[in-house]
Amino acid sequence: MLTINALAASDSVLIPVNPQLWSATGLTQLLKIIVKVKKRINPCISIEGILMTMCNTRTNLYKEAFRLVKVYYRETFRIFNVQIPLSVKVDEANFYSQSIIQFKPKSKVAAH
Repeated sequence: MLTINALAASDSVLIPVNPQLWSATGLTQLLKIIVKVKKRINPCISIEGILMTMCNTRTNLYKEAFRLVKVYYRETFRIFNVQIPLSVKVDEANFYSQSIIQFKPKSKVAAH
């Protein structure tokens, strides 16, 4: 219900995707929910694109997940060229209730 309420109040959605199997499944479900919300509640909502997050770009898992996202969604949605790298600094920033830019503005993740 929280997701539907947030989508009902939104102008657009940026979809973060973690390069893992269950994240891809979640992406499919989220897109179905967005389509329903657009039809029934908020016809003005748009999808800005898909942003890969928590990425270790050196792994085969990441490369395959990113490839699949591009294969299935590039014709329909913008796939951002920037990928947010996996970093413990993000978890630390969350722990201190700060954005990564506030917590470690010169970190690799904040630069993206």
